[in-house]
Amino acid sequence: MSHKALCVSLIALMGLLNCGTSFAQICTREYAPVCGQVAGDPAPRTFANRCLLDAAKATVVSQGECTAQPSPMVGSDVDAHGCKGSAGFQWNQELNQCVRPWMSSAITLEVAPHRRTCTGLIEMQCLLVRERVPGQPTPKWEPLFGNIAGFTHVPGKRYTLRVRKDHIENPPADASNTRYTLLKVLP
Repeated sequence: MSHKALCVSLIALMGLLNCGTSFAQICTREYAPVCGQVAGDPAPRTFANRCLLDAAKATVVSQGECTAQPSPMVGSDVDAHGCKGSAGFQWNQELNQCVRPWMSSAITLEVAPHRRTCTGLIEMQCLLVRERVPGQPTPKWEPLFGNIAGFTHVPGKRYTLRVRKDHIENPPADASNTRYTLLKVLP
């Protein structure tokens, strides 16, 4: 067997050697972010690790994830955060992402100290909640059919929560069209 054929066999088995032939680089799935710049790209981007940066023939800008947001293209409707206005997206600082305001928002919910029996498809114990909006009168308590992801209610304790409220398009027939996720418990 020739040296080159032997080397090609070893590369196929181990992926470690370079015998003067061109092969795709083999990288691990390790996440050790590196910010790098590929020649011709408008902005640096984050590579999962140094191996992937080298495979893309990029130069290192800094260790860790890239922090600068790419500048929007002239004439585009994409803002500095990458939100596309023509698709209805806007940057939400509190949620730290692009959202469609009618689909996702951050709201303040007050949670009553005790649950109440409520009936949806079946009888269950529901949290009683009311949305607090500054400058508006306090609304009545309403049963929450479902839960608040990330929140555990302790009976006898009243809570004020900042939650993410997401409207769900086409939910299953036996599910709510709104999902709540805890952002933080307010004092």
